Amino acid sequence: MKKEVVIAIIIGCLLGLVITFGIRSANQALLTAGNQTTPTPTPDNTTPVANNTTPAPAVKSLLTITSPDNNYLSNSEKIIITGKTDPNMNVLLVYEEGEKIIVSDNNGDFSGDITLIGGQNQINVSVFDNIGNQTNKIINIVYSTAEI
Repeated sequence: MKKEVVIAIIIGCLLGLVITFGIRSANQALLTAGNQTTPTPTPDNTTPVANNTTPAPAVKSLLTITSPDNNYLSNSEKIIITGKTDPNMNVLLVYEEGEKIIVSDNNGDFSGDITLIGGQNQINVSVFDNIGNQTNKIINIVYSTAEI
């Protein structure tokens, strides 16, 4: 190898290390700055009381896929995914050809049509509530035009 190539590789490695160290230092500085709290003064003759409140556990949203069943064999390229969840929830359908966002109605029912590709299709159905909690279900559908 030419010595210019070796020098360029060494300089590139050193530059990468410097950048990595800088990013790591910045992340640690942000983390420690975010964890610092200022003590609140307590009036005399009082005892500080510990705040033992813990955040409520995230409640998963209901998600049931009513049609089609898992491992369904379809002879149609278009299929409708139907299900039930909590009312007015954002439902995301991710499939081989794309993704679709739908909203469940006031009863929690939802339906969305998707396009299948030949062979096995994995459909990921996700429900998101207003605070970001997520519930997932995955179903497989096989699309075939073969005559049985």
